[in-house]
Amino acid sequence: MATSARTVIVGGGLAGLSCARALGSDFLLLEAEDRVGGLCRTDVVDGFHFDWTGHWFHARTPEVKALIQERWLKDNLLTVERKASIFSEGVWTKFPYQHHLYGLPAQTIAECIEGFVEATLGESGKALRERPLEHAGEFIQRHLGKGFAEKFLIPYNEKLFTIPVTELSPEWGGRFIPRPGLSEVLRGALGLTQAGAGYNASFWYPREGGIESLVRALAADVAALPGEVRLKTRVQSISLSARRLTLTNGEVIPYEHLVLTAPLSSVAKAISDAPPHVREAGAKLRAISTSVVEIGADDVGGERFHWAYFPERRFPFYRIGSPSEVNPRLAPKGTRSFALEFSHQGPADTQRMIAQSLDALSELRLIDKSKVRLARARTIPTAYVLFDRAHEASRRTVIEHLTRSKVQLAGRYGRWEYSSMEDALLSGLECARTLLQAAPTYESLPAIGAAPDTTQTAIPIAKQGT
Repeated sequence: MATSARTVIVGGGLAGLSCARALGSDFLLLEAEDRVGGLCRTDVVDGFHFDWTGHWFHARTPEVKALIQERWLKDNLLTVERKASIFSEGVWTKFPYQHHLYGLPAQTIAECIEGFVEATLGESGKALRERPLEHAGEFIQRHLGKGFAEKFLIPYNEKLFTIPVTELSPEWGGRFIPRPGLSEVLRGALGLTQAGAGYNASFWYPREGGIESLVRALAADVAALPGEVRLKTRVQSISLSARRLTLTNGEVIPYEHLVLTAPLSSVAKAISDAPPHVREAGAKLRAISTSVVEIGADDVGGERFHWAYFPERRFPFYRIGSPSEVNPRLAPKGTRSFALEFSHQGPADTQRMIAQSLDALSELRLIDKSKVRLARARTIPTAYVLFDRAHEASRRTVIEHLTRSKVQLAGRYGRWEYSSMEDALLSGLECARTLLQAAPTYESLPAIGAAPDTTQTAIPIAKQGT
């Protein structure tokens, strides 16, 4: 197949679609799967809707807010106030842990407050406050203290990332780690009401169709443009010097501009003419796999939450989401749905995880095992970027090599970072702005017709690759 497009975009997730939409024309978007959206997708099984782990949309910028509210979701939009919990020491408390000590054992509360005061104000924490941090454990100790570290932040993050916090770099959490002041810690210990903390105190979610409704609307915009989207199309290798891609079917695609949203670790392996130091750096980029056990069962009551965190090692999963609590339309009437997330490196025993999930939900009195309607598991091989000690230098080496070849990178995996859905959209737009050598906003782009119906299940928006 002869292909000609000025810009080739590899990856049809939010970042790739956003880039294509902002370019407006003369693009070829290559997506390896059978539909676009990346991990921002929804499966429907026996009336239960499950996203590929929780996708709750948080918007900070006016242009993205306008797109969501006025074009892509419009009347199909819910605003949800976060209802997140933590289960530890046999009790349910509110999230974030550092803002809601009330209900925990008195000794735990005392250790957390004393540790926080020492770390942030005391003499013993002064040295850590005045020097650069070496790892995530020091970040936690510096900003929250020993009690919060040992009771929640360290065990939870070690379970999530599968390595000791001393092996995680201090920038691992960024803006996603709530950092309270002393007043907030004390009020939380006393059970006094305070405003929601953290970046996700409220969020948006589709009224119908799961998170993939957002993808369908964005994909419909892209499909209306004079560009091409090819599904089931995988890149085998990239020659930066020759400016061409070779697909797994042998087809060679030249490009003038290249935008990569595929995982940076995979990209580094695919560069056929990469020097040894770039290949070595790429080999050091690591990610965590996540297996998700999806459970649908009759509603038997119990703790209500959108998602809940489990720092204790006796629970093998790190988090449970409850899609039906976020939006009752995601499950049949009279039922609840749960998604239990397990971190791992290497293969997963998903049958064992299903059994562990059913046992835990029963222990927590969230299900009656005799009334379970659905139990299945899926694995996401590349789920979380692992911010280990080698991460920053290795990432910088690969990105600098690609940048010297005028390659644009977008999205969580393309930029090898931890970021949100809005960040993915904005990074795609940023790439398009660079390529267009202008600074258009979404509002200034040409209109693409009426906003589409986004409630349908299937989204085959383009012809399939060979």
